[in-house]
Amino acid sequence: MHIGRDEFGRLCNKTQSVFYGTLVLHVCFFVGILTEVVRGVLLGLPSNPNLPALFIGIFFSVRGVMIYVKHADIFEFLNILDEEFPHDLAAQQAMRAPQIYERFQVRYNYVAYIIQSAIVGFCAVPPIVYAFTRDVNGPIREEQQLLGGWLPFGIRENHNLYILAWLYDIMCSCSGTAYFCTFDTIFNTMILHIIMHLDDLAWQLQSLDLTSEAHSEIYKQFCRLIHRHRYLNSFCDKFNSIFNLSIMITDLVAAAAICFHLYLVTETQDFLMKSRYMMVGVALVAFTYEICLRGTQLEEASSKLNGILYNQSWYVCDKRTRKLILMWIKYTQCTKKLNAFGLMELNMVHFSQIMNLAYRLFAFLKSA
Repeated sequence: MHIGRDEFGRLCNKTQSVFYGTLVLHVCFFVGILTEVVRGVLLGLPSNPNLPALFIGIFFSVRGVMIYVKHADIFEFLNILDEEFPHDLAAQQAMRAPQIYERFQVRYNYVAYIIQSAIVGFCAVPPIVYAFTRDVNGPIREEQQLLGGWLPFGIRENHNLYILAWLYDIMCSCSGTAYFCTFDTIFNTMILHIIMHLDDLAWQLQSLDLTSEAHSEIYKQFCRLIHRHRYLNSFCDKFNSIFNLSIMITDLVAAAAICFHLYLVTETQDFLMKSRYMMVGVALVAFTYEICLRGTQLEEASSKLNGILYNQSWYVCDKRTRKLILMWIKYTQCTKKLNAFGLMELNMVHFSQIMNLAYRLFAFLKSA
């Protein structure tokens, strides 16, 4: 997704050719993996599909495809955030925008460093292993390949074409990484902006002086803040509608994959394969933790409004304002949460439930 601005200054997607190119690579990758499985299960031919690559590929692909499917809603939401963002320095400092941007930039650089280091190591290890352990008269083993899967014309089994298969695997790996990075950047940008606006609303509410005798002015201020709160709640609903499907699918995939990779780690004796399984399992745990942490932060930013409002000296206001505040207290009890169609709420409680579920499934597989 190449983000730019149109002639009206609104954010827009400049080109879609990059997405279509990466989508073709992902389709070819999954066709190759499924063909490898079919050859082994139905035809009885030698088959050795790379299951860690399959799981992480599904995880990345779902997020990337859903970003494209929802790109119109995403740009509409980004333009709203762009309009809501304060344009003067004093307002930005009051909303702590510089500190939030600095934390986001630090996290972005940290994630970029990890991704770049991981993709270099991930792509470099198989050819090194192949160079030292190859047998030109034997098959190319799974640990000597980057992604694996079937390729036409026997490319995957031909030692003379090993570099060609390796370069193809690198392109597929980089396209999947691009999907993940795009989703991660857009998701975190949106949710951090929402949290920033909710925190600013909480600060405005906390700074109100309810002991003033200007009851009419206090009433108007509360009306303005209530309108602002409802507007921010609509932000949360829009945000959930954009990401709920991708969150639900990848959450279920991550739970199953974590369990499966725990099982593979305990069953395999090869150190290299065990390391590969461990890396994928740890990465999926980290991805699940990250999104549950953001859900917890959103929930805390929304729920603290109720406590701040309840602890205000609302009882000294006039009758009309007290009625308004009591209705708002009731409204703030409906905390906005990151969820997937209301079926699951993503927070740290959900993260612990996912880990418990993965362990129970792992224990079941070990006992079977």
